[in-house]
Amino acid sequence: MKIVDNIGNGYNFKTVGDTIVLNKHNVRKDAEYIDIINEDFDAAAGSDGYYVISDCDGKGSGICTFAERDDNERVFKQNLMPIFGVKNKHGTYLIIADGFKFEFGVVFGVKDGKYYIKARFFTNKNEPYENISLKIVKLNPDDGYSEMAVYYRNYRLCRGECLPLADKMKQRNELRYCADAPEVRIRLGWKPAPPKILEQTVENEPEMYVACTFSDVKRLLEEMKKQGIDKAQICLCGWNKSGHDGRYPDIFPVEEKLGGEDELKNLIGYAEQIGYMIVCHTNSTDCYSISERFKDGITAEDINGNPSVNEVPWSGGRMYNLCPVKALEYAKQDLPRVRDLGFRGLHYIDVMTVTGLRSCYSKKHPSNSKETCEIYSAIMQMCHELFGGFASEGGFDFAAKYLDYGLYIEWCRVDDEMIDYGIPLWEIVYHGIILYNPSTETVNYVIKPKKNKLHLYEYGGKPTFYFYSKFMNGGNQDNWLGETDLRFDNEEEMKQNVSLIKEAYDEYKKFSRLQTLFIIKHKKFKEGVYHITYSDGTVMCIDYNNEIITINE
Repeated sequence: MKIVDNIGNGYNFKTVGDTIVLNKHNVRKDAEYIDIINEDFDAAAGSDGYYVISDCDGKGSGICTFAERDDNERVFKQNLMPIFGVKNKHGTYLIIADGFKFEFGVVFGVKDGKYYIKARFFTNKNEPYENISLKIVKLNPDDGYSEMAVYYRNYRLCRGECLPLADKMKQRNELRYCADAPEVRIRLGWKPAPPKILEQTVENEPEMYVACTFSDVKRLLEEMKKQGIDKAQICLCGWNKSGHDGRYPDIFPVEEKLGGEDELKNLIGYAEQIGYMIVCHTNSTDCYSISERFKDGITAEDINGNPSVNEVPWSGGRMYNLCPVKALEYAKQDLPRVRDLGFRGLHYIDVMTVTGLRSCYSKKHPSNSKETCEIYSAIMQMCHELFGGFASEGGFDFAAKYLDYGLYIEWCRVDDEMIDYGIPLWEIVYHGIILYNPSTETVNYVIKPKKNKLHLYEYGGKPTFYFYSKFMNGGNQDNWLGETDLRFDNEEEMKQNVSLIKEAYDEYKKFSRLQTLFIIKHKKFKEGVYHITYSDGTVMCIDYNNEIITINE
């Protein structure tokens, strides 16, 4: 075992039980990162075993076998969970970043026929805000990725870092309702994306496209109820001033082109009357120069004191990263006003749990990633108190205590020479704790290939539908939720698409009770056939060859 930095300096460390600890004061100020290396994790190419990678750069969890390959390496800086696994001739191990975990990354590769994997902690020439520590758990030799996931789930539960869904439901009826209900998102309006104007003003702001008004959404809900969809959580995206990503962090007044505040309240009242939950989409991480608040110096700053900018612009123009301290300030001002419109359910805050925790180096409002986690947790807790729950995009597990629903946990998988196949590692850990839709390709699965539905149920997700999900109009950005779309531009189209949701909802009713259970085993039974075992003994069989789902209770 050794600890080195990028410059080549070695470090002394202490061992406390199964945990390696490096004192934060001993880290050199000029170090970019610290590596913890254990040669017992190495393996010869062609030998039995594999590495378990918890987050393949946003593409979910995966297995890297020790197959014969050319020299190659992967560095994954952000991880949905601060863990990785090893199964080789030395044993089966689960490695957990326990201290300084928000700066944790994984490096693995093969060189000259030898596989290696190491934990990397990114210090970026700053003294760590806490000691670096890495827990190394040796499991039973026959254990695999399912047992690794179960261990990590129990580790988090025992530390009180999250709670079982069944326990949370006893306190919040909104969560109980949403476990049984499909998620139906509707994007109402947006400005061009990618934007033609990066620094927008009130004078040069592009025209907002109106996909549907509040009264149009009411007609959709009428049709859903008419066709027998008795439960659904509706989430309105783009209800705010200038539509989706219009003028964040400014969201008020309610967009008049969609019908204004009175029409929105009328819609909310109707949804409640027919038994639907209805929430909306807000943002606490991004900001645009068109915002009235922008002049107050609200952007996060990088280590050089420059405004922190997202590399991808959106409808509001150049997207700046909102300082977390300012985000909490605005959430305290805005979220009660949003609640007073009548919204109730799992309130959705965009991208908060799909990106790693940001740091702000501003001298006026600094925040390291641990402090950012505390700030975001306070915002999530506000959502629980004001609306009854919190939802977002993605599943970074710094949010596991408060995240009730993830719109998707991973992007569409892409081929990677170092990843042999994907596994539901996150899903085994958090099923029975968090509601989720596993991937972008399973959103709107009713209009996609049958395998997408099978993937949804193999990974334990709940059905999610998104009207007007497709809104990108060129450039280098694609419609990440798919090139097919749900719309209701006319009555025939509305009836047809609602009928697809009704069919999916009826099927989900057979399986929704599984949401409160833990997954204890995911296993490939044979090529194209997978068995998923739940904590009450239920076994679900997903057969991709014959495109069927069976269940043995």
